[in-house]
Amino acid sequence: MKDHAALLIRDDNKFLFVRRSMNKKTLPGIWAFPSGTREEFEDVFETCVREALEELGVKIKVEKIIGVKELNEFKVRLHFIVCNILEGNVCINDPNEFDKLEWLSFNEFFDKYSDSEIGHGLVFLRQNPELWKEYSIIR
Repeated sequence: MKDHAALLIRDDNKFLFVRRSMNKKTLPGIWAFPSGTREEFEDVFETCVREALEELGVKIKVEKIIGVKELNEFKVRLHFIVCNILEGNVCINDPNEFDKLEWLSFNEFFDKYSDSEIGHGLVFLRQNPELWKEYSIIR
């Protein structure tokens, strides 16, 4: 099983969500977090830093892991890692990776998108709000 980092890049209580490109072989057009597979020489925190720079053009600081979910159908162990931007402005560096960005709170995101529109990791987080409740906006 490969380790995969899901980057929960935040700005106060808003997080960066991305829509996967329709050109992707796996889950095209699905909303997710920016993410990447851990390389042999790095830990998942280093994966976050590398992927943020490659995919979004920003330098980040890793805050903490809020959860881990094994996705057996993809042979992936997904680490949900909260990160903060240190430098740069988020942009789409490769439109073949994702084609849209949205900054939303978890509550706003889950109100806006159904399970059929989001990736497996986000479905898991919807089902386990205790993992992200410290970042939620009280309604």
